[in-house]
Amino acid sequence: MKLKDKVAIVTGSSQGIGEGIARVFSREGARVVIVCRTPETGKKMAEELGASEGRALFVKTDVTSSESIRNMIAQTIETFGKLDVLVNNAGYHLSKSVEDISEEEWDFLINTNLRSTFLCSKYAIPYLRQTRGNIITISSMVGQVGQPNAGAYTASKGGQIAMSKGMAIDLAPDGIRVNVICPGWIQTPLVEDWFNQQDDPEAWRQYVFDQHPLGRIGTIEECGRAALFLACDEDAAFITGITLDIEGGVTLGY
Repeated sequence: MKLKDKVAIVTGSSQGIGEGIARVFSREGARVVIVCRTPETGKKMAEELGASEGRALFVKTDVTSSESIRNMIAQTIETFGKLDVLVNNAGYHLSKSVEDISEEEWDFLINTNLRSTFLCSKYAIPYLRQTRGNIITISSMVGQVGQPNAGAYTASKGGQIAMSKGMAIDLAPDGIRVNVICPGWIQTPLVEDWFNQQDDPEAWRQYVFDQHPLGRIGTIEECGRAALFLACDEDAAFITGITLDIEGGVTLGY
């Protein structure tokens, strides 16, 4: 098992890409901290991953609150004694242009996607320094190539990439690796929400599928396997500061 006895925090891990990462990490031997705002789904996920045997922990967390994040990390250390991997996955998407989005909606997206990455990383670093651990941030291909009617989302995802590259430089002397995964279209509740926000959801769904050279969109399992590669010191010991694109070739000829 590639993550045997490692301790990993995965934010936004009760569904979607975070769920996929948490499940793969657990199968590979990690003790996983499930982080979300909804106790029902968070507890259920932790139970499925072995909370009763000490292999998982759920901590209700508001990832835009430094107090809530500090509490989550403190509970992790109190329960498992260390931290090896932080996965910054929590996020949200809203289909509005910069002209149309309200200031409140802009702040919500930036706080949920970018501020959360800053806060979780900031307060995890002292513990990752002790284990020479690593940080994986789930950004998006949108942060690299843009997307119509998604100004705040694009800004938040591009910010995650830029901040991670800076952290990779700063933390390399401590043996902490920092990398980014940029998923494209992945079958998640968030993607379904996006489809449903469009004027003709089924037409947009077919359009998106048709844009992929591989003929489909990705799965949360595939995102989990990519995160596993980056989290594993044996496989990725000499990899830091990269963006790993998981997008089925959709940006080819973009």
